[in-house]
Amino acid sequence: MLVILDQPSQRNQLAPFISGTNGHVVMGGVLAGLQRGRVYADQLHVPKSALIWAENEMFYLIGRSDNEQFNSLVREVLVQELLPEALDAGEDMLNLEVYPEPGSDWSPVLHHMFIGRLREGLRVPFQFNLAKYEKWLERSSNFKFVSPRYEIQVIDQAVMLEDKNCIIEHEILKFWHSVEDFFQYGAGTCTVYQGKVVGTCISVFVSGIHHETGINTYDPIHRGKGLATAMASAYVQSVLEQGCVPHWTTEDFRHDSIAIAGKLGFEQSRAYPVYYMPIQELLNC
Repeated sequence: MLVILDQPSQRNQLAPFISGTNGHVVMGGVLAGLQRGRVYADQLHVPKSALIWAENEMFYLIGRSDNEQFNSLVREVLVQELLPEALDAGEDMLNLEVYPEPGSDWSPVLHHMFIGRLREGLRVPFQFNLAKYEKWLERSSNFKFVSPRYEIQVIDQAVMLEDKNCIIEHEILKFWHSVEDFFQYGAGTCTVYQGKVVGTCISVFVSGIHHETGINTYDPIHRGKGLATAMASAYVQSVLEQGCVPHWTTEDFRHDSIAIAGKLGFEQSRAYPVYYMPIQELLNC
């Protein structure tokens, strides 16, 4: 049976496994208990392998890959507990990253665990460059929307009260335990059109001073108008005003997201593997 690590003191034992990794902001937020997620390990004290679920984002396998008892139980936990819960919450895809300790190789384990059905894609991480962002601000000082009826707003209590459809609250609670936690530790902006929130850009995971960006324009009719770029620019400014560092990670096929990150001074780093599979397909195996 896998052990659930539900106390920050227990989860802190996993910090050495994620130091310097691509997903440290996401995993760090979950390990700190700040964002929604679950942590399973092979043992309570000095764990050697762990499964981390960052809800609405990613699953992670970290540590030793030759831990046979742990490996045999991961699929059971996924199929019997976590994936049905993810499916009920609206997720339809298992997304998985692996971070082995030196000398370990998760590839054969994944092949066996998922019966060779995992597909492989690429995630693209970015590093924020303040000087490039400041140049963007200078160039875009006269930036205008296609329609003046769009308004970019920094998310605060007053903006949330005006959001009668609770779009912002719903987006926040996909990742955070509470709106109060978000206002204390996170940052966000939104686009309002004719009194309705049509897009958000928020801190979806926070680890220390590091903020992972999540951006969404909900209705395709509002896309392609520069709204995402404008929201993201205002969001970056809000994160910087808190003395924090924005992060940006996306898939290699999301060309619009990559383009927006480049505009705002994020420098693209080397892409790394991500594994994926439809949840329902796995549950039917």
